[in-house]
Amino acid sequence: MEQISEKTICDAKVFKVSEVKLKKGDETVIHSVVRFPGTVCVLPLTNNGTIILEKQYRSPIGGYLIEIPAGKIDEGENPEKCMVRELEEETGYKAVKFKKVYEAYTSCGCLDEYLHYYIAFVEKIDEAERNLFPDRNEEIEVFEVSVEKAMKMIKDNEIVDAKTILLITNYFGGLIGFEE
Repeated sequence: MEQISEKTICDAKVFKVSEVKLKKGDETVIHSVVRFPGTVCVLPLTNNGTIILEKQYRSPIGGYLIEIPAGKIDEGENPEKCMVRELEEETGYKAVKFKKVYEAYTSCGCLDEYLHYYIAFVEKIDEAERNLFPDRNEEIEVFEVSVEKAMKMIKDNEIVDAKTILLITNYFGGLIGFEE
């Protein structure tokens, strides 16, 4: 297939919806595509072996999800700086040591979102030194669990967020870490 044209049919600030016309042989086909800036996520690991998770309200599902910190890369921002910013904003922790472990499309059937996956050893930021806080439109509760408890939460369908499942299971299984 070859792209003929693309027209934005909805600009919702955070994302855009485009109508993409493609040539397929002698036919013209139209696809609807969500254009979304890049994003990051991070699996925060503490010195005592726990994982920092957050319970966050997600309007697309009309409820709360248990997730790792994640967020949209701002214009002109690189993924690493975004990860550091999102971690502090959403959790009040800072990355002491971190590593990018993956990059991937999240749902390429309709969306061009490209996600950068990190793991990080983190430390709590003293409230007096903290500069970044959750956005006013976010509702986030931060908590710690052991890796084993997180795996049980996945098994029990308490954690149903794909990015969170991917990083926790790969960390638990030894596929990602700092020893590689």
